[in-house]
Amino acid sequence: MNFQRILFLGLGLILSFSALAQRNGVKYGSSGYSETVNRGKDRFTRLVDDVWFDIKEKDTRITGDSSLYYDKQGIMIVYGDVVIKEGDSTTITAGELHYLMKDNKTELRKNVRYTDGRIVLTTNYLDYFTDTEDARFYNGGKIVDGETTLTAEDAYVVNAEDLIKFYKDVDLKSPEYNLKTDTLFYDRTTKIATTYGPTQTILEDGEVVDAKEGGQFYTASKRVKYQEGKITTESYEIFGDDLFFDEIKNESQAKGNVKVISEENNIIILGEEASTKKESGITKIWGNPVLKQMVENDTLYLTADTLISIDSEFDSLSRLLAYNNVKIFKSDLQGVADSMAYKMQDSMIFFYESPILWSDQNQITGDTIDITILNGKMDRLNVKTKAFTISKDTVGNFNQIKGRDMVAHLKNDQMDKIYVYGNGEALYFALDEKDNSLIGLNKILCSDMKLYFVDGEMNNITFYKDPEGKFIPPHEIEEPETRLKDFQWLIERQPTKKQVLGKYFYEQAPVKEALPAPDKQINPDPVSLEKD
Repeated sequence: MNFQRILFLGLGLILSFSALAQRNGVKYGSSGYSETVNRGKDRFTRLVDDVWFDIKEKDTRITGDSSLYYDKQGIMIVYGDVVIKEGDSTTITAGELHYLMKDNKTELRKNVRYTDGRIVLTTNYLDYFTDTEDARFYNGGKIVDGETTLTAEDAYVVNAEDLIKFYKDVDLKSPEYNLKTDTLFYDRTTKIATTYGPTQTILEDGEVVDAKEGGQFYTASKRVKYQEGKITTESYEIFGDDLFFDEIKNESQAKGNVKVISEENNIIILGEEASTKKESGITKIWGNPVLKQMVENDTLYLTADTLISIDSEFDSLSRLLAYNNVKIFKSDLQGVADSMAYKMQDSMIFFYESPILWSDQNQITGDTIDITILNGKMDRLNVKTKAFTISKDTVGNFNQIKGRDMVAHLKNDQMDKIYVYGNGEALYFALDEKDNSLIGLNKILCSDMKLYFVDGEMNNITFYKDPEGKFIPPHEIEEPETRLKDFQWLIERQPTKKQVLGKYFYEQAPVKEALPAPDKQINPDPVSLEKD
């Protein structure tokens, strides 16, 4: 969209109609006949067939089929195939022209067409005021500038303010986007176009920007700024206090109270800033971003320094990335990590760089962890390299499992079984089933192992490939024996819902209804007080 070219409309009109304003130096004639008619005080000259008027000072010629020229009153009326030519560049055609010299007003009617070799203006009603050099079209008009077309019901060229103002059903079509609004002002000095009220822009790539309070279009930098609205892409709706579009970078941005919504994935992301690029399919959200996703009857909350959504024509390549200080919260799962990748089609979440997960009284650590979600619930955890699981039992003892890799299966959101592959070590406390008194401590070394759980607590272990173990009775247990190497109980890092949501936490808190004052107690239903 190049509003700068609309400037030529105002300039062309000024040159053309200023020429018509000259009272002296006007020559006229016709190829048919001319006659002077006296009707009381009215005296005019009638010209018929190939009428022409020459205004030599401006190199302007007006032609038409017939004319009435009121020399004393300063009125020129030209009918039928009116043509105004200025030099070799500017041409205006119309079905009728009225030039009111005393009112400094020129009226062009019926199929008006203005062209200067750069733009084409068409309307049925065009007025020009020679004293102020202002112009107006109304009841519908269209401007074509190369590949850009602008239509509106009314438009004004306000010379004193150096503005062109468009009103009512303004519609601008360009190769880059289609803009619809009700009011648009173009400042010819700053080359900034401003819309007021609801404005919709449909971009070439299919994105739609809806602004409640309008926007500003900077033609020099090819940037657009919208006030309070949303950007609609194939995957998201992006809301913000301010919206921006950079034509050079082909990038849309939102700032202030940003909300990104994906109905397909049932995801809402809140943040301070967001940007999206259609070509790369990348949407980035930062400034304390928080993701919320409904998972069955629960909500998964996730935060990080930066969230990035990558959309691809291949669903398997679409994913959500989180970078730096990742925290997640779900009623049955909490975690921290340096970074994360979420493959939504596969329902898999990958945690990188020494992640920690907590589920009930279980803590899981490793170099990387991935979670598979099935039917809205966690189904499996894969822990790769330096896998370490710690479970706190009912009396506060820490049962520990470690190995090279680990696969944990869950059932009804509780640990069901765990497989350990390579360098397996187990340490678990045996308790009396009756009173939970300590029976002893078991320590096992093996290659692989399989653990079974009941109600989330370890119930049985199977060891594979030359297991070595020992049982330590209670009176021989010393503190170093209760911890495997690299043991770290990191419960202080377990994030709470408030920590993950940050400033958005209070938006989630239910509003408690205040109790009525004693003198305003609500009477119970009288039916409920009746005796049986």
